[in-house]
Parts: sequence; structure tokens; C-alpha cells
Amino acid sequence: MFDIDLAVLLFCITLAVEAVGWIGKDTLADLFYQPYSMAFGPPGSAANRALKSDILKLRAELAATSSQDEFSKWARIRRKLDKAVAELETSNASSTAAKQAFASAFKKLLWVLTTVMPFIISSWHRKAAVFYLPPGWFGPATWWMGLPSAPMGGISCGIWTMACKRTIGAVKDIVVEAVGVKEAAQPVPVGVKVPVDAPSEEKRSTEKQKDEL
Repeated sequence: MFDIDLAVLLFCITLAVEAVGWIGKDTLADLFYQPYSMAFGPPGSAANRALKSDILKLRAELAATSSQDEFSKWARIRRKLDKAVAELETSNASSTAAKQAFASAFKKLLWVLTTVMPFIISSWHRKAAVFYLPPGWFGPATWWMGLPSAPMGGISCGIWTMACKRTIGAVKDIVVEAVGVKEAAQPVPVGVKVPVDAPSEEKRSTEKQKDEL
């Protein structure tokens, strides 16, 4: 007897948890923030680009204006530049705060999905067997594979999850090692040293005469 739905569900959950651990929560938060900000965030990117463009123009105009000969014009440009810089700093601070808030909420969601949900599912199916072992295959150790509450002779959710985790980790190590061997096998370009011609006898003689003078 084999509960294929439960086995696949636990395998997919384990794979997702391991993938999150490999990629990293910070990396995933940065990856998902871009589409989130485009869909739900404030329209600050276009405004920031416009402010940066204005700041560059104002700085160029300020540099081309004399503070002594054209003081009133120079002061007007300076006030505009200071205002644009302050607005850009405020916008950047707001964007940073929004990104940090998203990252915090996203990490909490990941914690729920990768820690709380697997625990709830395993607890819900703690008395179910993912599949049953043929009688006598593992002798007295058969009871251990049903821990904590699966029927005698069955593989519990916890043991099945552990087996999935070890298998996924082994496959990952094989892939990483294969990729590393492939990269190491690629030829490394070797720099060719260009020989420097030794100074001729005539040149050495001329330099020696200059030194004597």
C-alpha cells in the first residue's frame, strides 16, 4: 500500500524548504521585491529618475554660472539644486523603508511556509503510513521507521521526510560537484611573456659615455 498523494506532498514541501535554504531568504526577498514594487509599490522609480536627471542638469548649470558675476542666478540655481537633492534623499529613504518592511513580511511568510506548515502537515498525518514495508525486510528495526505514531510496518511522515531531505541533499552535492569539475576542466588562458630585447652594445656604450660626462 502506497499513499502517493501524501508522499508527493511531503517530497515537494521538503524540496521547497531545502531550496529556500540554498538560495537564502535575503536573496528571495530581493528577487520578489522588484515585481511587488512595480505592481503594488508607490510610483517612485520614475520620479527618482526624473529627480536625478534634474540634479545633473542643475549641477552642470551651476558649474557654468559665476557666483560673483551672476550671483542672483547662481543663488536661484543653488536653491533649486538643494531642494531637488533633499527630495531625492527623502524618496530614497522612503523606498529603503518600504523595501525593509517587505523583506521583514516576506521572511515571516517564508517561516510560516517552511516551518509551521510542514509541522502542521506532519502532525496531521502522524498516524498515517506513507507506505508499508514488506514483512521481515528490516527485522526489529521496522518499528523505528514508523516513529512517532505510524502503524507497525509502515514508514511514517517524519522518516519519509528525512529520507527525502537526504536524497535531495545528495543529488544537490552531485550536481554541484559535476558543475565544479566541468568548470575546472575548462582551459585556463596562460599569459605569454614577451621577451624584452637586451640593449645593444652600441647603446650601452653611448649611455656609459653620457654617465661619464
